[in-house]
Amino acid sequence: MKAETTRLRADAQRNRDHIVSVARVVFAEIGPGAPMDEIARRAGVGVGTLYRRFPDRGSLLRAVALEGFSAILADARAALDEEPAAWDALTRIVRRAVDLRFSTQLTMLDERTRQALKDAPEFRHIRAAVHDMVEDLVERAQAEGSMRSDVGAGDVLAMVSLLLKPPPSRSEEMSDLLMRRCLGLILDGLHSGRRSALPGEPISIAGLRLDS
Repeated sequence: MKAETTRLRADAQRNRDHIVSVARVVFAEIGPGAPMDEIARRAGVGVGTLYRRFPDRGSLLRAVALEGFSAILADARAALDEEPAAWDALTRIVRRAVDLRFSTQLTMLDERTRQALKDAPEFRHIRAAVHDMVEDLVERAQAEGSMRSDVGAGDVLAMVSLLLKPPPSRSEEMSDLLMRRCLGLILDGLHSGRRSALPGEPISIAGLRLDS
């Protein structure tokens, strides 16, 4: 009986995780106002099942955002363990946060998600842990001489927030390239002296093809 109960709980958790994973994709494509029945359809579950797992849109948005922030926290802890220098760990965390920008964007730019997360203790714990790591890494990177001394952890967080809105471009591929080039330029601006290689070629105004 105990084994059967454990199996049912594991199945329920997998089902919930699948819905969250599908919802993340749908919200990214359509926006936080995406129809719940569309999420249920793509997840291969009934709308009733979806609402049993997530009673309202806010609870599903909260789950998607928490999944993204949990991934950032896990990567941040791995970076602390694996990277030899504070600067390398910090830039790895920043790049990962930008890679997961939709979950971060949900939290920072969408009012519904902010309201859904406001009273969630898990979110406050994760956010505090990430902020503490960033502050510690900024201080350590400055102490090792790799990061300019006239910036703080708030500058780093502000930089990430500025990269959440995709730049104007003719395609998703160009938008991603522009974002990565901007990230490279911003990180170089935070570094005490190194200049990294940017992906792709220099992009002209005409290359954006904003009128096409």
